[in-house]
Amino acid sequence: MGQFHISRTDIPGLLTIRPHPVADDRGWFMRSFSAQEYATAGIHQSALVQENHSRSRHGVLRGLHTRAHLSEAKLVRVARGQVFDVAVDLRPGSPTFLQWRSFVLDDEEHLQVRIPAGCAHGIQVLSESADVCYKVDAAYDPSLDVTIAWNDPTLAITWPLGNPVMSERDRAAPPLSAIQEHLPEWFGTSNVR
Repeated sequence: MGQFHISRTDIPGLLTIRPHPVADDRGWFMRSFSAQEYATAGIHQSALVQENHSRSRHGVLRGLHTRAHLSEAKLVRVARGQVFDVAVDLRPGSPTFLQWRSFVLDDEEHLQVRIPAGCAHGIQVLSESADVCYKVDAAYDPSLDVTIAWNDPTLAITWPLGNPVMSERDRAAPPLSAIQEHLPEWFGTSNVR
């Protein structure tokens, strides 16, 4: 048996990954990433070039963030705490264009999510605090940053907590309608796999 159970969602490229911790009276051990096992399962992730780690307090909402020009896929996991995790498909050629899916990620179930390039991503912290780790396949380039309003009425994401704590950047993010004309240029119009 492999170290991971990998499941596809109905959004192309959006996967859930469940590691298999091994526990005993000392605690547990878990492999949180294996390029070889991911490739065997059909995840041909480009070389991971950076890992980001954020710590946020209860109620913090980060997002919705993506990078233009299909420039960043990410693997997301929670090292401590619990978050509500959201992925939004912004690829015009996708059968799930402008649809979102949510997951609860925590340090007990260890569920991970692979967010494909062309999907926006956001989290809201449900626990007292949470540490979120993101492995990404592209170096940070601020010129490619795209942020969409967390409460965009077109997307109608059902966030679990009201009155989120946010950065000024996220709070001032434009609605989807302000950037929608750029989506074909940024994310293509061909069929998405």
